[in-house]
Amino acid sequence: MLSQYEHLINRYQFKFMDDRMGPYGISGPLGFYLVEIEKHKSLKMNQLIDLTPYHKSHATRIVAKLTEMGLVDKSVDPEDMRGYILTITKQGIEIAQKVFSAHQDWETLVDSALSKEESNILESLMEKTYLHLKKHFGEDCK
Repeated sequence: MLSQYEHLINRYQFKFMDDRMGPYGISGPLGFYLVEIEKHKSLKMNQLIDLTPYHKSHATRIVAKLTEMGLVDKSVDPEDMRGYILTITKQGIEIAQKVFSAHQDWETLVDSALSKEESNILESLMEKTYLHLKKHFGEDCK
């Protein structure tokens, strides 16, 4: 099974991204959330939670950190006083673009190891595994 290699590949990805994003104080999910917010420029917290594979408590902690770093502004949603609207700052846009570029560079590096046919086969196998697990658990993995 892929598990041993999947773990090792993930470690290389973490190292690659940490080398690229560490100087900006961005690691792991911080970059993922920042890019999602940047795609929309402004969105409700609940929309962000729906777009990500993480639990809502995780999103709350990450958004608090992004706000503290000055990358995202958080304001009360006038339509629902219990919710928040997230808006990316100018600095957030600059860093989100660097994160996105680093992810593209990682994908290029990984893709360079496989032929187009091998890449398609791997994608198909990953999708098949995902659908099997989704059926087994009766839900998406959010």
